[in-house]
Parts: sequence; C-alpha cells; structure tokens
Amino acid sequence: MSIPEALFAGKNKIYLEETISTNTYALDLLSKTNPPEGTCIITDFQTAGRGQIGRYWHSEAEKNLLVTYIFYPHTLKVKDQFYLNIISGLAMRDVAAHWIGNVKIKWPNDIYSGDKKLAGILVQNVLRGDFIKSTIIGVGINVNQQDFPPDIPNPISIALIKGFDIDVELVLRLLSARLEYYYLRLKANRIKILKDEYLNSLYRFNEWAQFSDSDNDTFKGKIAGIDQAGKLILQTETKGLKSFGFREVSYVI
Repeated sequence: MSIPEALFAGKNKIYLEETISTNTYALDLLSKTNPPEGTCIITDFQTAGRGQIGRYWHSEAEKNLLVTYIFYPHTLKVKDQFYLNIISGLAMRDVAAHWIGNVKIKWPNDIYSGDKKLAGILVQNVLRGDFIKSTIIGVGINVNQQDFPPDIPNPISIALIKGFDIDVELVLRLLSARLEYYYLRLKANRIKILKDEYLNSLYRFNEWAQFSDSDNDTFKGKIAGIDQAGKLILQTETKGLKSFGFREVSYVI
C-alpha cells in the first residue's frame, strides 16, 4: 500500500527539537491563538511525556514518533467525546498494520501487536458548554527504539518486529492521512460504523480473559462493548454485565 496524502492534517507542522510534552505545548498554543485545523506539533524528545490517565510516556530521543494534532470538532457534544478516542485508535491501528500484523486497540487507547505495547494515545479536549471547542490528539509510536527501561511493561517497536529501521516521516504521513480520514467520517456522523469497527478491533474483544479491578482483585471477563461515555462493558462469570471506567479495570497480561 502506498502512503496517502492528507488534505489538511499535518500540513501545518511545528517542529521542536525538545519539549516538555507535545500535548502541553498544544494546549498552551490553543490558549493564545487559533492554529489551523490539523496543525501538528512534532518533537524528537519529551522531557515529561504524558500517557493515558497521567501516566508517563517514555521515548528514546530521535527514535520514535511523538506528535500532537489539533482539531476543532465544534458540533461534537461533550457526551460523545469518546468518539475522538475511537477515531484516534482506528487511525493508529491502520498505521501499525501497514508494517506489522496482529494489531489491536487495547482499551482505552493503547495499540498492541500480540501482547506487546506498540503505541499510546492521549486525547484532551477543551469544552464550550455542551460541545467540544477543540481537541488535541497526542500520539507516541515506538518506531525504531531497540531498548526500553526495565520498568516499562511489555514494550515493542516496529523495528524490533521487522528487524530494520523505518522512516519516521513515512509513519507521520500515514498517521496524518488516516487520522484525517476517520475525523471526517466522525464529522459526517458515521457514529455506528466507527463504534462497530473500534469494537471489532479491540484487544481480547469477545474473548474470556483475566482482568483486575481497582482493588487488585482478579476476575474472568469478556469484553461485550463500550458505553456512550467510553466505559468498558464486561461480561463477568459471576456478576453479569458490569461497566468500568479508566483506572477501574486493567488487563492481566
């Protein structure tokens, strides 16, 4: 598959050799001005990269893709904001699948190849009343990193799987195109199609697996869906269907 070109996503690039976090930079930029839709902030190194739910995102300098996009989904209601996570996950799935196989979205927004973590996404929204004023979609993809700190659980990179380095600029181009594609589908109100595709791409979807709750109690469950707020709906062996928010449940891998 050739690498498609985006119409507007990633066309306005802000390159930073080093920054605290591309998401932090984007939020600061939005507080001062209105950059063009699709603007992306790219860096070689983050001194305090951020992951989902305040977690730290590690990335070796000049090895991976660290980028944040700015969009203005003005007609999207706050209650539907998880669809921004959905389109981000689908775009990232497509990018990884261009080079490697067995790619899944691990709820809420990690990208896995097999049982290894390849990428993470952090979506942050600026609200205006009941609607989304602006959104920033931060992405970290392990592209060419070969070694990871021992405290990072089950990491992998595209290069480790393929056996050779990948052009990070090509990864960026494909990500811009696929993120734009799903963003435009969201704006066209293709809600059910997007949700179904996300569900069918979920890691361990509709499979019995081990999970751990916020009390560190493990239980067997099967992913049955997600609700409107983005909570994970699990079919449990003993308590029927239960929904869990971020931090309320984790996979046992």
